[in-house]
Amino acid sequence: MNKNNLVNPAAVVADTLHRSGLNGKRVYLIGEQGLRDEMDELGIEYFGHGPEKKMDEEGGAFMYDIKLEENVGAVVVGYEKHFDYTKLMKASNYLREDDVLFVATNEDETCPGPNPEVVIPDAGPIVAAIKCASGRDPLTVGKPCTPAFNYIKRKWNINPSRTMMIGDRTNTDVKFGRDHGMKTLLVLSGCHQIEDIIENQMNERDDMVPDFVAPCLGALVPERV
Repeated sequence: MNKNNLVNPAAVVADTLHRSGLNGKRVYLIGEQGLRDEMDELGIEYFGHGPEKKMDEEGGAFMYDIKLEENVGAVVVGYEKHFDYTKLMKASNYLREDDVLFVATNEDETCPGPNPEVVIPDAGPIVAAIKCASGRDPLTVGKPCTPAFNYIKRKWNINPSRTMMIGDRTNTDVKFGRDHGMKTLLVLSGCHQIEDIIENQMNERDDMVPDFVAPCLGALVPERV
């Protein structure tokens, strides 16, 4: 395995921006290092990542004096631990222009962590806040959306009928496979379990019911004698 065999939303975002033709315009970025690495590789200029400079919030005057950059062609939103009200306001104002692209890495609500009792918000809540404030819907590139599938098919020319999607979430991994003609396997080592499959069946959400289930990815490896 190497980076040429791996696909992540950051790579699809960078590819999407590169193919869209920004014509020298810059990207307002809410996201972590992975997005920056992929954009650097394709020569895409971006700004806005990292913590915002602290402003004098006394009386809320900063809300009326917020500084916006010019020549912005896209707003890209992913998970970022420095997301705050200022970033929300800037993104929403850049998106007032109809020709500014709104691209999201993914809309997962949470991500797994070492402590199952602690909720770890993913990019979804950040994307939802900007959707609400701007009144714009993003082009979401990550699972289960089609841009990720198109990227994979274009790069490796896969045959969906001979491909299996393996993952631990029914609403992203399984749905991604089912929506794009692949077989699906849910491994039970992550977010969703058997009871989630049953609930999807009862609610007639066939797009989130896997073809196969395994306790973990290691279950696919034959036992050593």
